[in-house]
Amino acid sequence: MNRRGTLAGLASLSAAPLLRAAEPGHMDIAGNRLTWNGAPLRLAGIAMGDPVYIRAGRSIYDYAVVARDWAANCVRISVHPGHWRLDPGLMMQLLHTDIVAARVQGLFVIVDWHAIGFPGLYQPQPPPEWGLPADAYLSTVEEAIAFWRGMARLHGDDPAILFELWNEPVGDARHWRSDGAHWPLFRAAWQEITAEIRDLADTILLAAGGRWAHDLTGPAAEPLPDPRTAYAWHAYPNEDRDRPDRWFSSLGTLPQTHPIVVTEWGFCPDCASDLRGGLDDFAIPFTRDVLDALGLGFTAWCYSAGASPALLAPDGTPSAYGRFLRDYLRADW
Repeated sequence: MNRRGTLAGLASLSAAPLLRAAEPGHMDIAGNRLTWNGAPLRLAGIAMGDPVYIRAGRSIYDYAVVARDWAANCVRISVHPGHWRLDPGLMMQLLHTDIVAARVQGLFVIVDWHAIGFPGLYQPQPPPEWGLPADAYLSTVEEAIAFWRGMARLHGDDPAILFELWNEPVGDARHWRSDGAHWPLFRAAWQEITAEIRDLADTILLAAGGRWAHDLTGPAAEPLPDPRTAYAWHAYPNEDRDRPDRWFSSLGTLPQTHPIVVTEWGFCPDCASDLRGGLDDFAIPFTRDVLDALGLGFTAWCYSAGASPALLAPDGTPSAYGRFLRDYLRADW
């Protein structure tokens, strides 16, 4: 199917009302879309950050706010590998508290293992001024397996919770082309993690490609064999900015065959170059031509006044970006 045919085929999905997970149900994959109790499901919501760092000091009432005031039907909750490694029991307890708070509001939940890079290849450290442990983003495949086995035991029986296996796999920080580089290595690791989860749960999984989760050309050419795996994608203003086929060259043909959830996207008029963008040069064309035209699910980064791009202003009210997102979520889908 060509892109025009794909857009036509997804028109009904992008216009469908948002489903919620307030009642018992079952999530499945049917072709290139998620379903809930057999009806097309489009996840539309907010990345909340992690319970230890970004959400430090925040109330669990945030989940009621994003469900009722922002009209989201989904949240993404992150776990930094370094925090989990320091105290797995405490991390799982804090994560459980946030998951329960979200589920009480009828929200679908994406749990994200917030690893960046890949063992033996790119292994980044956060800037010291951020206050994160130096190993916050670093993970081995074995550590990811241990985390996901624990998650599967605790939450694998809730079909409204999805597992995002690895936040942003990166093989080479200098490689800014979407060409499937390192996908065979990532694919093998995701299969290993998936096999361990499948011993315990049939949870819907989200798998990322390379280039900070922006390159899905590898999965398009050689998707994972697990039939209950969809794909995560990240998109920020500087990625593919000067390409005439912006965004679509990195998505490849995957939107035609598999569900995709954009688990991170956002913009900031005053941020550094990778996040710098506004309504006309990013937000409006991205939501119109990608999210809506392809019917993609999404969680916008990030429900915070400090983590950029920030949905909240320093006083806790929505930022300009936050107001755009809130209006978008409140629209008559």
